[in-house]
Amino acid sequence: MFTDSIDSNIETLRELLAGITPQHRRRAKAAAVALENTFTRLQRDNPKDSAVALGAAFAIFTLAQRLVEAPRQGDSEKRLIQLLS
Repeated sequence: MFTDSIDSNIETLRELLAGITPQHRRRAKAAAVALENTFTRLQRDNPKDSAVALGAAFAIFTLAQRLVEAPRQGDSEKRLIQLLS
């Protein structure tokens, strides 16, 4: 279960990634690379721009909040992360 601990959530994600099939792992990696590339591009294109950094941080933490709260919504069909089989 996801919590408000970043370190704990990263460890949970590592465990989940280790337990999925190679096909799913490749798709997960592609999604991670796409998000990381976007963030890196923002940093490169807007060095030392505090407004861009603030916007990026807001987006990252908003997405993280959605991940933490998704299971609490009660509908397992709508969970953002589920075990893949």
